[in-house]
Amino acid sequence: MADDILSKIEKLAERVTDYLGVEIVPIEFDDTIEDDSRLTLRPDIKILINAKFEDNYFECAKAIVHEYRHLFQILWAFQMEDKIAKRWRNAFHNATSSENADIITNVEDTTKYATQEIELDAFAFTKYYLEKHEGMEVNHPSAEYEKLIKQYILVNMSRIKINSCYLK
Repeated sequence: MADDILSKIEKLAERVTDYLGVEIVPIEFDDTIEDDSRLTLRPDIKILINAKFEDNYFECAKAIVHEYRHLFQILWAFQMEDKIAKRWRNAFHNATSSENADIITNVEDTTKYATQEIELDAFAFTKYYLEKHEGMEVNHPSAEYEKLIKQYILVNMSRIKINSCYLK
């Protein structure tokens, strides 16, 4: 990995964690995961990014923002008692993921995974944050899913913007 990409990744992680009010967790590249990235909680909390993106800052940025949003969602879900927290708690208890479904090659599993509120929120937050705060244009490869993301942002802008100031 080029030092300039590593430095940019570290700085982005600092900005995102500052915005969301979550702690920085280790970010590692992994050539054994099939999905683009994932937040692991056991045995240690860390973000794994597929090694194929090691030299691709744009894909790393999307993965970092997306996975930190999941960390934020988890903290919100288990620290707050509002409607969002209750919905996210329920969503995490019943989540479809690469660990319990074939979200890579099975269309039904992929659709179930992608339409979960916690995933849609993470994709929407990634688009919002990278476009507004980092000047990066983000479009999902699926035009239909991109429409869902844009609609989610439109309807849930106050939810997309929630950040660390609400957790303190």
